[in-house]
Order: sequence, then structure tokens, then C-alpha cells
Amino acid sequence: MAACQKSAKPDPIVVIPSHNVLVLGNSITYTAANPSAGWFGSWGMAASAADSDYVHLLTAHFKAQNKANTLVAVNEIEFEYNFDTYDFDANLKSYRDAKPDIIILRIGEDVTRVADSVLFEKRYVDLLNYLKVNNPKVKILAAGSVWKDRDLPNRVMAKYSDYISLVSLANDNSNFAYGLFDNVGIQAHPSNKGMKSISDQLWTALQKDL
Repeated sequence: MAACQKSAKPDPIVVIPSHNVLVLGNSITYTAANPSAGWFGSWGMAASAADSDYVHLLTAHFKAQNKANTLVAVNEIEFEYNFDTYDFDANLKSYRDAKPDIIILRIGEDVTRVADSVLFEKRYVDLLNYLKVNNPKVKILAAGSVWKDRDLPNRVMAKYSDYISLVSLANDNSNFAYGLFDNVGIQAHPSNKGMKSISDQLWTALQKDL
């Protein structure tokens, strides 16, 4: 009788695809050490250690899902400062040509030229189009400013991209490094708590694409 019993079917193997992720950001994404300003790290300002910034926390999420996942983070603050003259090829060609399947635009804090709102909107669209050259299926997620007074970049990113707002961080001062550094500019950057919130919100928003 035992020989007539049907053997149990093995559980199906779930294959989780690997992802090549590119993060374009500003000082919150990566800042080289600047001891004269009171910043001694070489990671996202103002986390207390490399593994506490949002890039490293997000990388840990991806690696836990699939060890083959890769994440490259680049400080491209110059686009925010000088979007009118920013040279896409000179700064982004090698990263674009690596054909990431996910791109995270974590920008906004340094877009202050509100008088040039029409031009910023045009150049943001130019940026999106550039990143899609030869890679039209790339998933692009924009994450807005952690400060409340950056309506221009937040509005434009929300209009043209899959977008998440991070402005809720500004409702809790413990999300920032106030009192942890002498430099007031550094203090205005996310603390470890704020960095974790950024990472968690990005990871949640990406789930439908993983």
C-alpha cells in the first residue's frame, strides 16, 4: 500500500530576481569628511556611523532579500545647485550606462532657486529622460526633501515621478542631529532615527517592484 501512496510534491522554488540599484542624492546620501567643518565621517550626513545612514540601511534590506543585489550611491548635489548648466554626460553617463533597473532620486534640499522654477522643471524632465536612454523600463522613484520649505522640488518630482514625501520627518526634531554637532548646517541633517525613517519609507515604497 505504501508504494501506491502519492509522493508529496516539493514546495515550489521562489526565485527572487536580483536588482542593480542607483541612488542619486546630496549630502544626506554621501558627504566626504570635512574636519574643518566638524564633519569626520565619509557617509550620509549626519548619521553617527556609516552603517546608520539610509544608504547602508537600504543596502542591508536589499542584501537580506538577495545577496546578489547591488546598490551604488552617488552625491550629485551639483544638479540641485546648477541644474541650468549641469552636464549629464560628464556626471552621469557611466552610471546610466550600467543600466540599473531601479534608480532612487533622493534630492530636494539644495534646490533653492525658486525664481527659476520653470527651468528647474524642464531640467528635471531632462534628467529623467537622460536616465532612461537605452533603459526605458528602469524604475525611478523620487523621494522629496526632509525640510518643509522645499515646495518647488517636491512639486516637480511629484508631478513627473513615482514619488514619496519625506516632509513628515520635519515634525519631529529627533529626526535631525540638533545638538549633536557644533555646526548648525550639519545639525539640520538627519540623525540616525531620521536616516532609518528614510530607509524604511523607501523600502516600503519599492516593495511592489521587487
